Amino acid sequence: MNQPIPLASSPPGPRPETATASTGLPGRRQAGTRIAAGVALLLLAVVLFGGSRVVAAGQRHAYDPGASPPASYALTAGTTYQLSSARSVAELKAAGLLSDLTCFLTSGTGEQLPLSLASTADDDRNLHVFATLVAPSTARVHLSCTGIADVFVDDADSAGPDRSAVLLLASIGAGLVGVITACSGGYAAADRPAGHRSERRATVSAEVPRRR
Repeated sequence: MNQPIPLASSPPGPRPETATASTGLPGRRQAGTRIAAGVALLLLAVVLFGGSRVVAAGQRHAYDPGASPPASYALTAGTTYQLSSARSVAELKAAGLLSDLTCFLTSGTGEQLPLSLASTADDDRNLHVFATLVAPSTARVHLSCTGIADVFVDDADSAGPDRSAVLLLASIGAGLVGVITACSGGYAAADRPAGHRSERRATVSAEVPRRR
């Protein structure tokens, strides 16, 4: 006569289903935290980008929107500087202004002297830089070129730093980190329910007593 096989008593403690559910809560909280952090970084990126545009509007470089060059630039004798224009090199070349370029240097006394250019950059990839010069003396001077309304020397000794570029780079960095963080949190949140169901099925199947 077959004797009934006694079932082993379960050890004290929480049921496996409860333990599995409780272990899933921290994972969901972490996923939500990552999503919130990612959204915050994306908002910061938008603010930084807006700040870079505001700062650029107050700068005086050739590539800044609506900028005009200072009245004079401080140059050091023997140093090579770049001449830039708000118009692109492609536009200047199409207008025929770079084929026979003539530039002048005006000193603080108002004396205007022809300027010897070190090179002329007629490659469209140069964007705004159309020529280079070697400063003949150390002084504050005004530079002009025939046919080009405004001549910038963005790398002059007295040229201000490009703070808008720093904010723009910070905006790009914050945006990339924000996207990665938010996507990782969203992936973890979407994957959690499926993993939780698999763990629960495995726990329930382990609890079913074996029959003989």
